[in-house]
Amino acid sequence: MPNSPKRPGPTPKVLNDDAHLESLLRKQAQTLHVGPANFCWFRDPAKALCLRLAGTPDATKPLVGMCDSARCPQATHHPCHRPVWAGQAASLTVFIESPRVPRGERQRLIPERERALRVVADLDAALSEGTV
Repeated sequence: MPNSPKRPGPTPKVLNDDAHLESLLRKQAQTLHVGPANFCWFRDPAKALCLRLAGTPDATKPLVGMCDSARCPQATHHPCHRPVWAGQAASLTVFIESPRVPRGERQRLIPERERALRVVADLDAALSEGTV
């Protein structure tokens, strides 16, 4: 089968003035909440996992500490968040391996460590692919 020529994609929109760009950025800035472990793009409170988990569906701001980009469509992780997740995985490993931690607590911590390791692995994969 012969190679078909690549179709050009849609041309990017060019803004003619800074005022339009500032307006677009201002709208986005109102929805962005920066957390130590992720960014939350809080556009729709009804979709916010943190509000559902906390039982506060009418809140006007997210609970950034509860954001989980694996389960919430408004939360994202970026390379700058990797050290936080790697540190979390390392700390959880110390507790899991400690003989002083009760067995039930260790069982509770294992999925948390797996989640942190999964986020680190996903960030590493995205970095190696050049998608972030």
